[in-house]
Amino acid sequence: MYVMGKTNLADYKNIYLQTAKEYIGKMLISLDKLTKNVLDREALSDLYISSHSLRSQSQVMEIIEVGKLAGSVEKKSKDILNGSGKIDNAFLFSLKESINELYLKLSKI
Repeated sequence: MYVMGKTNLADYKNIYLQTAKEYIGKMLISLDKLTKNVLDREALSDLYISSHSLRSQSQVMEIIEVGKLAGSVEKKSKDILNGSGKIDNAFLFSLKESINELYLKLSKI
């Protein structure tokens, strides 16, 4: 029987950073689309998927601050998708600030 040892997460850091930046890029594209059309459900769905994926990967990599921030974007976008929130200027501003903060946090890793 094979017993798997503890994984050295440092071995995956570069892959994590690469995919995290891709997710942030997708979030920026979604933000741009939502700024132009708040009814763009595809952009909102893409935002949800990207933030969910970034949150999940950050948790696995034990990068807690990024995971929490991505989780906040994920929750806000999920609430809107479920009809319990709305896209307004405050949401768009908050989203832009969160994405900028995510990028800054990743650049320090």
